[in-house]
Amino acid sequence: MSAAVIAILTLALPANLDVPTTVFIARGTSLAAAVDSVHRHVPLPTPIIAKIALRVMARITQRSVQAGWYVLQPGDSQWDVIVGVLSGQRRPHVRVTIPEGLTYREIARILYRKAEIDTAAFVAWCEEDSVIQRYAQGAPSMEGYLMPETYDILWRDEASHVAMLMARQAQRVWGSLNAPDDRHRTLTLASIVQAEAASIPEMPRIAGVYTNRLDRGMRLEADPTVQYGLGMKRRVRYRDLNEAHSYNTYVHTGLPPGPISNPGKAAMQAALAPEQHRFLFFVARGDGTGKHRFSITGAEHIANVAIYRRERDRKP
Repeated sequence: MSAAVIAILTLALPANLDVPTTVFIARGTSLAAAVDSVHRHVPLPTPIIAKIALRVMARITQRSVQAGWYVLQPGDSQWDVIVGVLSGQRRPHVRVTIPEGLTYREIARILYRKAEIDTAAFVAWCEEDSVIQRYAQGAPSMEGYLMPETYDILWRDEASHVAMLMARQAQRVWGSLNAPDDRHRTLTLASIVQAEAASIPEMPRIAGVYTNRLDRGMRLEADPTVQYGLGMKRRVRYRDLNEAHSYNTYVHTGLPPGPISNPGKAAMQAALAPEQHRFLFFVARGDGTGKHRFSITGAEHIANVAIYRRERDRKP
């Protein structure tokens, strides 16, 4: 480029740009359309020259327009815009940690709080038939098929793109397990284990309890499945146990229709390799450790429940 063109490109954006301004450039936007998007929000001194320069720079760098929300600062020049849309600079990135055991609706709320990702669009993606067919064939939704991890995402990125990152990461993690078992069954069991276990060391033992109950044709009687069916996380009441929804494992034998949350890798491993034992029951110790007491017989379980209630009532 000539010195004159470079001088023109380094002209500052309008003086009235005295506060940061956000501009959105969608995926698949052409070079010229990217300049037009900026120009509509922040008038460029010479948009035609900016377009020409952007084409030249794209050819030299072999880069295309980087989609996302851009924050243009007071004092930026046309050159800053050109460099920005090719490099992705000035797109705010956010590091978001998704804990294990959350539903996709809870994940959607975290993404909105942390990065202003569209909640409704994220939920809609998780419930879209074509998406489920691709990533979670046979499942009621994408519940259980999103990987809880820490992600570096773009502020206000498209919900479908963020959700796809999580679904693909879940596929990679599943592939790393070399699991011979049915994925849907494993994730469903893993999600229940994730909800019940307060620590990773107890996960294989809890998985073993549920596996033993399944093998004997016993109902799982897992409170977290009842909570999921009710659509709320609160203490399960006796009247809730009679609800006829398909996730009520006090009413229905076998696993529920699908996962009740998005489990982590440790819970998946526990579901794939449950501890071998004879336990059929467990209840929280009630001492604040999060650990459980396990038992083989109903009588032992009743005694352990009594201990739990005494420990719970002893707390101030």
